[in-house]
Amino acid sequence: MKLWKKIRQDRLLSNILTVCVGILLYMGLSHFNMVAAFFLSVNRIIAPILVGFVLAYLIDPIAMFFEHRPFGKMKKEKERRFAAVILAIFVVLALIVLFFIALIPSLTSCIKGIYTNKEIYIENMDDLLKTINNWHIVPHLDMPLITEHIEELINTAFDYMSENIGQVIKVSKNVGSAFLNALIGFILCIYFLSGKSHLIAGINEFRAAAMTEEKMKTHTDFWLRCHKIFIQFLGYDLVDGLIVGMVNAIVMLILGMPYVALISVIVGVTNLLPTFGPVIGLIIGGLLLILVNPVYALWFLIMVIVIQTIDGYILKPKLFGGALGIPPVWTLIAIIIGGKLFGAAGILLAIPTAAVINFLYQENFLPWLKRRKGNI
Repeated sequence: MKLWKKIRQDRLLSNILTVCVGILLYMGLSHFNMVAAFFLSVNRIIAPILVGFVLAYLIDPIAMFFEHRPFGKMKKEKERRFAAVILAIFVVLALIVLFFIALIPSLTSCIKGIYTNKEIYIENMDDLLKTINNWHIVPHLDMPLITEHIEELINTAFDYMSENIGQVIKVSKNVGSAFLNALIGFILCIYFLSGKSHLIAGINEFRAAAMTEEKMKTHTDFWLRCHKIFIQFLGYDLVDGLIVGMVNAIVMLILGMPYVALISVIVGVTNLLPTFGPVIGLIIGGLLLILVNPVYALWFLIMVIVIQTIDGYILKPKLFGGALGIPPVWTLIAIIIGGKLFGAAGILLAIPTAAVINFLYQENFLPWLKRRKGNI
């Protein structure tokens, strides 16, 4: 602290530090791919620990609910906490099992249909083109030539899938690695949840030894606010994705579309990813439906646009209430950087992280600059 105070008071040291930070920032931006590769390497090493921590962070509110409600009358704290953690884990596992029970049959049917109904897909596209031609929307369509190109495109796609089965095996290995990380992380999650009081006590003991009482209070307020932002965003984002997925499933059932469970899950999960997520869900769902019946894909496109419009202008503002308060341009920048460094998890956490940086800038950095300007 004394060194930092000395640097701030000494103009030469302050300027040297500013130049060094600027050089480091320039080097980091000019070698962004190397920086991203470094973070990805570190992420692979500590992935199970991060998975365990994140799972514990997300499941802890459920465990706390059970700890204070159903098991609130239990006298022994350890037994109460252990029972709450076990019940919370059971609820989460039950939801995961139900998720896969709903998803796997539809996924299997979809994959089987893609490989066995190639000729039907070509016929459907041919019928659609004939219908468009009869409407005279685009005059003088060369139907035989267009049909030939579409057949070539579909055949090329199927040949590509057959020839690149090795890539499927590679992806399977990555899925296996992710599953192993998730399994280890889940075990660590149980330990984190069960030993929460000991972990917090150890952290508080370290903070008390390293900080003054005033600094510790400021530090605690900061982390409580960060916790509120992340829990609010993740909780409301999950609710928003669930609502969008359920509405999508209901409308698809009404319209008699196939692959309801699979596409609705895809739409709901991709909706968790800000900005680009709904577009990804629209593309995947549209590609699955256009092979079965192009009319379904058209209705799906209209349906998703309507749902996302309602979600963006009514549902999301009601849920989030504008509490995060981040300018759109910074949101986009945060999503791009988070996705580049940490993949899907980085995209998901980009907005709450940007919100934390924003309130630090508004409430700490800017006031410090003003005080510094007044002292010059």
